[in-house]
Amino acid sequence: MNDQEPTGDELSDEQVKVMIVLTICSASLSAIGSSAIVFKILRDWILNRCTTPYDRIVLGLSTFDILASINHAIFRFLQPSEISPYPWSFGSPATCQISGFMTQLVVPWAIWYNCILSYYFHFTVLSQVGLNNFVRKYEPWMHLSGIYFLITAIIGYSGGWYDEQLLSGGCWVTDTLIKWIFGGITLMFTYFSMVVNYFVIYSVLRLSLRSEDVSGPELVQEKLKREAMTMMLLYTAFFFVTMSPHFLVQLLESYFGYDYYNGGKIYPLIILQVTTLPLQGFFNFFIYIKPMYTRFRAAHPKKTMYFVIHQALFNPDVPTLTCSSNEQSAPNATSEGDVGNPNHASFNSNFLSNAFSLS
Repeated sequence: MNDQEPTGDELSDEQVKVMIVLTICSASLSAIGSSAIVFKILRDWILNRCTTPYDRIVLGLSTFDILASINHAIFRFLQPSEISPYPWSFGSPATCQISGFMTQLVVPWAIWYNCILSYYFHFTVLSQVGLNNFVRKYEPWMHLSGIYFLITAIIGYSGGWYDEQLLSGGCWVTDTLIKWIFGGITLMFTYFSMVVNYFVIYSVLRLSLRSEDVSGPELVQEKLKREAMTMMLLYTAFFFVTMSPHFLVQLLESYFGYDYYNGGKIYPLIILQVTTLPLQGFFNFFIYIKPMYTRFRAAHPKKTMYFVIHQALFNPDVPTLTCSSNEQSAPNATSEGDVGNPNHASFNSNFLSNAFSLS
């Protein structure tokens, strides 16, 4: 145990145990949510033998979120038991290095996929890059860009740079400059990209929405625009909810000298951090199935929520958004069914080039 004298502001064993339990609960919810997304995407691929770039990016995000959730749940147990002030730690310097390697590999990579998702929406809505061009020119590099975190994780492990974090817990780099290189720049760039991309996209979509009443195929397109806009705003909002408390704790730890021994002063913030940080997959699950849930709910308004969620997850025949039966389709109108699986319409670049036209 660390021989630093008690100050009266240190975290108590009871407080730390509450932190650990809350982290495990949140991480479990996130892992379940991300696993459901992975199951849904892989099942659709097996049935249809095709996926969209949106699906593949969300698949990457969810895969790394599962690994990150597992890491969040166990990393405090892997801190060196001989020097760690945290209860329930039974690790060693070797397990601390392994935990730091996994933290650097999976946590920033999961964050980075949020940035990739924002640029996919940018290319889809604003640049109107065709599906084939996006898949050929941009998507491979987006996925491969995450290799940076594998390289930095290996460098950190080889250099023995991982050590116990006395406030945020677990093992990661403790040098402030290396923290910025390994994760801080990624987080700030993701913040910036999501705010800029989604703000511009939101502005464009609002301009493209008609103020007057519309009907028929135009009404379907209006619904799709609003659906896409809502989902993009939800991705941004929940990313900020999950990451901002953690970012603030890291700043207090790196620049203001907060650690285990005076962490009691900011215990409510720490509770907020450990509760929200692992929850991204939990929130993403509801965002991802929202289009399917909306369509099945419209088709089965009297059924229970469990039935509708079950249909959204397991039924590949998703109902389409439709206009009323007495409205006729224009000869050249683009319908949701034109893109195949209707739950892909909101983020299908070939469809959006028509649906999001400002003309």
